[in-house]
Parts: sequence; structure tokens; C-alpha cells
Amino acid sequence: MINNHLTDTVRRLIDSGCHYRLEALEKLYAPDLQIVIVQENGEAATFDYQQNMAFFCQLRDNNAPPLNTAVQFNYAAEHNGIGYVTATRRMDLGAGEKKIVFTLMLRPAENGQWQIFREHAVVVGDAV
Repeated sequence: MINNHLTDTVRRLIDSGCHYRLEALEKLYAPDLQIVIVQENGEAATFDYQQNMAFFCQLRDNNAPPLNTAVQFNYAAEHNGIGYVTATRRMDLGAGEKKIVFTLMLRPAENGQWQIFREHAVVVGDAV
């Protein structure tokens, strides 16, 4: 089963991030955001809110072309007030376009909207 409220939030996140709309990202990401990306070689890279925002700011300031917004939602459900979304994407994070599986954890913010507070990603190989 796919929870559309959760996937709508993640679609807004993807669109905002891929087009470097920092004001929207500031609202979609929680201040205590933690991101873990497991690379193809098994090494993990971690990022916090500030590092993540700096990444998107740098892309915007360097006039980078938009990132690929395509997404396949594999799972989206809520459990005990926490939203869980797993999605497969094709993205180029600097090493060519890769297939990446993301799991995002969301919780309601003070304004009642969902906010991403954890993001775990595994690079599974070259995108085909």
C-alpha cells in the first residue's frame, strides 16, 4: 500500500532539490536531518542538515543543470506517527548517473506538514 500524503511530500522534496529551491527544502527537511549514503564500494558518507543545504546551494550557485526527478515509489506507509518511504531513483551525484534506493523517515512538523528527518540511501549500480 502506498500512502499518497507521504509520497506527495517526497515528490515536493525531489522537485525542490532537483531544481535547487532552497526555501522549499528548508521547510521540507527537519533541522536535525541526518543522511547516510552507502556507496557502491560499501563506504558510508554522512551529512547533516547544514551540509545537505550547502550541497544544494553550491549546485544552484554553479548553475548546475537540474537533477533527474524520476522516481519509483516502492513503499510508503505510516507507523506510530512516523512516515516511511522507500523510493528508487536515477541520479548523478558526481560519479555518473547511478541507481539509488532511498529510504526516508518523516514526521509531522509544527505546521502539521510532513518533514524529512532521516534519509538513508544505497547506491546499487549504474543507471540503465
